[in-house]
Amino acid sequence: MDKVYIDGQTKTEKVDLPTHGTVKLIVQDGRVIRTETTISKKLK
Repeated sequence: MDKVYIDGQTKTEKVDLPTHGTVKLIVQDGRVIRTETTISKKLK
């Protein structure tokens, strides 16, 4: 699984990226306050 690192003023935030899906970053005052990950799977 791939990862994205976001440098902040006080710490580094790590977000794991799904193979298929979306990632939402909620940012307030330059800080990541919440992440929302939606994972999609292919039906056979």
